Amino acid sequence: MKVQKPNWFSGTELKSLAIRRHWSILSWGSGLVALAFMAYYAIMALGNPPSVIGQQFVLTEFPPQSISPWFFAKPITWFSYAAFLYWSFGLEAQKKHFLNYSDGTRRFLFVITALIAFGALYEIFFNFMLWGALEAVTGGNPDLLNNPYPALRDPLSLTFATKVVTLVFAMAVYSLYYLHRVEKEIDKRTPTPVPSFKKQESFDVDTIRNVPMTRSYSFAFTTEPRNSNVEHDPPN
Repeated sequence: MKVQKPNWFSGTELKSLAIRRHWSILSWGSGLVALAFMAYYAIMALGNPPSVIGQQFVLTEFPPQSISPWFFAKPITWFSYAAFLYWSFGLEAQKKHFLNYSDGTRRFLFVITALIAFGALYEIFFNFMLWGALEAVTGGNPDLLNNPYPALRDPLSLTFATKVVTLVFAMAVYSLYYLHRVEKEIDKRTPTPVPSFKKQESFDVDTIRNVPMTRSYSFAFTTEPRNSNVEHDPPN
C-alpha cells in the first residue's frame, strides 16, 4: 500500500493565486468580517432581545474603550464599512463577466441600480429629518432615538436604519460608476469602422505642375455672305 503525500500549495503558487484573484480574496475577506459582526451581536442579543430593532449594534463599541480608548466604532459602522468593501471588491472581481454581458443586460442593470439609489436616497433624507426633529424635542442621546412610524410592534433604531440605508445608497452609487466604467472600456475595445472612401484634402503640387497643358484656340466664324461686287477705291 502506497501512501501519497498530500499536495500542498507552495509559497509561489499561493503568491500567484493572490495576484490573480486579489479582488476575490479582498471581497471574501471583507464579507467574512461583515458577517462576523452581524452574527456575533445578533447571537448576543438572543438571550436578552432589545426593545428597539438594531439597538444592540448601536449602544456598544468595538473594540471596547477599556482596550482601545482612542480607536473604536459602533458595530453597525464596522459592518457598513466591511459590507461596502465586500460589494465593491466583488464587482471588480467580476469585471470580465460584465464585459461579456449584452448591451441590453447592462442597461437593465443600470436602470435597476439607479432605482435602488433613488429609494435609498429618499430614506436617508427621511431618517435625518426625523432624527433632527426628535433630537430637538427630546434633547437626549441621539443613539436612543427610534422610529415609531408606522405603528410597529418594535420600533426601529434611527442610527441603525440610517447607516443601513446609507450603505445601500453608497453601494448603488459605486455600482453606477462601475457600470459606467464598463461601458467606457467596451467602447474603447470596439474598433471604429473605417469609411469606404476618404475625401482628399491635399493635392500633389508637383504632379499638377508636370501635367502638360494644351493651348486653347478660338476661331471666329461669320455667317454673312461674301460680296464680290464690292467696289474698291482706285489707287491714287
